[in-house]
Amino acid sequence: MIVMDGPWTNWAPLSEEASVMIGVLDGVHRGHRALLRQLDEGLVRTVLTFDPHPLEVLRPGTPPRLITTIAERIDLLAGAGIECVGVLDLTQIKEQSPEQFVTEVLVGKVHTAHVVVGGDFRFGKDRAGDVELLKTAGKEHGFSVEPIDLVEDLGAPISSSRIRGLIESGHVDEAADLLGSRFRLSNVVVDGDKRGREIGFPTANLRPPPRKLIPATGVYACFARVRDRAHPAAVNVGVRPTFDGGELLIEAYILDFSETIYGDELTVEFVEYLRPELRFEDVGALVAQMAEDVSRSREILSQAEAGI
Repeated sequence: MIVMDGPWTNWAPLSEEASVMIGVLDGVHRGHRALLRQLDEGLVRTVLTFDPHPLEVLRPGTPPRLITTIAERIDLLAGAGIECVGVLDLTQIKEQSPEQFVTEVLVGKVHTAHVVVGGDFRFGKDRAGDVELLKTAGKEHGFSVEPIDLVEDLGAPISSSRIRGLIESGHVDEAADLLGSRFRLSNVVVDGDKRGREIGFPTANLRPPPRKLIPATGVYACFARVRDRAHPAAVNVGVRPTFDGGELLIEAYILDFSETIYGDELTVEFVEYLRPELRFEDVGALVAQMAEDVSRSREILSQAEAGI
């Protein structure tokens, strides 16, 4: 895959004509994939995406948490057959008129012959450009434009904001249905307070990755991938109220696993929500509940397949 990042003015122009989709594509969900399937296989299938998220630029101080980091997004796009990804920074193009964006980026850098967009697509300074303007520009510059209606599920459009809401409320299985893959997050395993080890449930601890969406606090059945292998796990997202709380951590008890993995990257794939995080009267009650969580996780994951 070709990845064009950094200032767009430094991109080497594509040598072949491209079929292009433009958008943030956070999550690369089923709605996005429906548009991706419309890209012309006879051209270089290309996505122009954004990092940081445009809302971070347009509304400073209120950035949305991401379903997928830019690295995760690129991996998912590669898996969907995309051959080229251009990563745009809105701060560098927000003053471009729609006509400038077409001539300087779509034509000048990407060699566009075909564009696929949602019917509500807007672009250029002050979002002045729309699908009709893009079609007009296409006639001038020799590319076609194919607007596609948004994909719906249960009568509502599949959207990144809808999926964020499901994940934030713990409905990770419903989010996976809309994503077409399970929500996941990754970070380096850090040293913890060793309480899990003391009570017979040693955990691999992750701090929340910067800018990444975090599921609702609670316990989940998950797959945990480390050193290129996926393992069933019971995962707590929370602050450990039985031990008087602390910083938010993702704590993975990896079933039937005893390796030391401090400093390794661990990826957690969320399969099913089990219960809310609770404060127990004593450690004995916590241990009993954790044993039940592990048993339920083992049962659920025995019937699932790791998708990482």
